[in-house]
Amino acid sequence: MLIRRFNEDDMRAFEVLVTKYQRRVASLINWSVHNNSVTEELTQETFLSAYHALGSFRFESAFSTWLYAIARNIARSYHRDGHQLADNGVPLDILADDAEEHWSGVSCRTYAPSPEEDLSNVQLVKAIKQSIDSMSPQMRTSITMREIEQFSYTEIAEHLGIPLNTVRSLIFRARATIALDIRPLLDRVISAR
Repeated sequence: MLIRRFNEDDMRAFEVLVTKYQRRVASLINWSVHNNSVTEELTQETFLSAYHALGSFRFESAFSTWLYAIARNIARSYHRDGHQLADNGVPLDILADDAEEHWSGVSCRTYAPSPEEDLSNVQLVKAIKQSIDSMSPQMRTSITMREIEQFSYTEIAEHLGIPLNTVRSLIFRARATIALDIRPLLDRVISAR
């Protein structure tokens, strides 16, 4: 409905789309480029590209699928142009809607993580990222689409052009790989308490 309103020259409809998807697009891009300022720039570029191409959107897939494909292509172009990964990225996916639900029961006034907890969280995120980076491209794409971009299994299967059971298997194996890779880090954290 928002896309149709945009195509009828309602610019506020596009603003609503940006508001709805901006954090997820930024999270997806940051996962790839690891640099907050570059993430911001490429997120803007993604929405600018979407703005120009939205008139040709054919409703053959979900808008989010189409938008995330644009974001992935822009991130790939960034790397293809010779840009390197930075080490100063902050995982923006912790700002996603489900993270708000997770922390809604925790009072900010009564809980502040210790420096050790902050360090453990940073190390955990880095270990998860390294684990995902070491996976096959198809497995890496599947787990990223599922856990970061919140695609359904069916949408992933359609996007990758593979059977649904293959997607389930890839995601199961990816989760098992991550769990195995981060286990030593979790054991250290548990034993330190």
